[in-house]
Amino acid sequence: MSVKEAPRTADRSLPRKSLVMLVHPEEIALLPEPGLPEGYRFRLYQPGDAENWARLMTTVEEFNEFSAGLASFNRQFLPEEDALRERQVYIVAKDGSTVASSTAWWFEEGGQRYGRLHWVAAHPAHQNLGLGRAVVSWGMRRTAELEPQRDVYLDTQTWSHKAIGLYLRLGFHPVRKSHPILRSVNEYDETLAILRDVLPPETLDLFLARSVD
Repeated sequence: MSVKEAPRTADRSLPRKSLVMLVHPEEIALLPEPGLPEGYRFRLYQPGDAENWARLMTTVEEFNEFSAGLASFNRQFLPEEDALRERQVYIVAKDGSTVASSTAWWFEEGGQRYGRLHWVAAHPAHQNLGLGRAVVSWGMRRTAELEPQRDVYLDTQTWSHKAIGLYLRLGFHPVRKSHPILRSVNEYDETLAILRDVLPPETLDLFLARSVD
């Protein structure tokens, strides 16, 4: 399947509402080593990957234009390029193309530091191969290594409801508005109201069961 034929990954038929999720370090420790199908491999960031990142993020509709993705990478990551060399991973296909990525990042709030699983994406033309699970698991494990004994957070939204199901199965908890650490926009109630109509019943049950204050 070519890039032009790739299915849409963001469900823009839904209202866009933001959700914060977290996972505890002891839960990350239970994850197995992420594996990849034959022909794919992990590779850490190297200089020049800004264009690969921007191209991938544009393909999964995080940005409308490649130039916007490239500008975002240069703004938020290039000042910390040394950190990228051990924190940003790519999955590379047999033809050398980069088809998935995640970043084991961090943030600070109230004088404390926390882990952040940042900018997760998997190319839609390589779906149903377990690449999303692999790149998320890699990011979770690496964040836990570099930010030991700290909760790991991520920001997501209703357009990525399929990814939310994956995050839940890998141990993440949806965070209600009352959580004391939150600095991001977190629309838990609004997100839940929308997801009730689109999540499979077993995933919705897991969402409710794993929600935390």
